[in-house]
Amino acid sequence: MQTYLELRGELFVTLESAAACYRVEARWIEELGARGHLGPPERVGDALALPARELDRLAALLRWHRHLGLELEAALALLDSAP
Repeated sequence: MQTYLELRGELFVTLESAAACYRVEARWIEELGARGHLGPPERVGDALALPARELDRLAALLRWHRHLGLELEAALALLDSAP
């Protein structure tokens, strides 16, 4: 399966590709989407994909959580309060 997909004129990336890029589990990204912190994943064939525009939010969350040491819930609160 391709890394990037176009659905309804919007670019999507598979959860597996995003997970490999950011070194997290795809299930973790899927749970963030299900909790409303990222755009909801969409089923594409046998894979799940999220809007590519959400990669910046995912990167910010991981930066705050991993590199700045914020608890995950605090990082999510900051992420969700950002415009």
